[in-house]
Amino acid sequence: MNNLIIRVLALGITLILFLTSCSSDPSLQQYFVDSQEKQGFITTTIPKSILGLDVSQMSDKSQEAYNSIDKVNLLYYPIDKQNTAAFEKENAQLNAILKSDDFKTLMTHKSDGINMRFLYDGSSESIDEMIIYGSSPEMGLGVARVLGDDMKLGSIMKMMEEMKDVNLDQTGINNILKDIGVDLNEEGEIDEEAVKKIMASKGMDTTNLHIDMNSKE
Repeated sequence: MNNLIIRVLALGITLILFLTSCSSDPSLQQYFVDSQEKQGFITTTIPKSILGLDVSQMSDKSQEAYNSIDKVNLLYYPIDKQNTAAFEKENAQLNAILKSDDFKTLMTHKSDGINMRFLYDGSSESIDEMIIYGSSPEMGLGVARVLGDDMKLGSIMKMMEEMKDVNLDQTGINNILKDIGVDLNEEGEIDEEAVKKIMASKGMDTTNLHIDMNSKE
């Protein structure tokens, strides 16, 4: 009898593991984790505190939105002549992940060959994650994950509008850039050669690449 019980339990555990492995689609979080080890990807995490926002300049609704945000995860995959096929594969994989029922599309936008999608996970009054996804056959793809607790869509939109008039801590922004290896030149502008070195270290061919990171237009 004991042997029979053990065999039944073992069979049950095996079936559970099998069904779990078959039904577990890749998550966006897992995609971020995996991409840290992939050639060509640039990833970083930004705590909101590093921006040095003076929340006293914001309305109560925007302060509520700011306090509900924990951090932002960023991922960027630049494209060049050598990785076009890989870009298409990664773009297709990300689109498949974002088609999950967990994500709701807030809006889409297309301009100058760049496709943008704004999505969120949860309800409009209790958002756990906001996603900003952009892709371009000339620039590559990028994803920003805004993570928090019980974020409210209306409050977030209000905060973004008010942030246009709020001073940011430039030192904090510079620290973010340095975290991913980007330095500023003597004029306080992004050092384009440093950006090329980062891309080259990720396996990208930058021989004939021109980067205009400081355009005012």
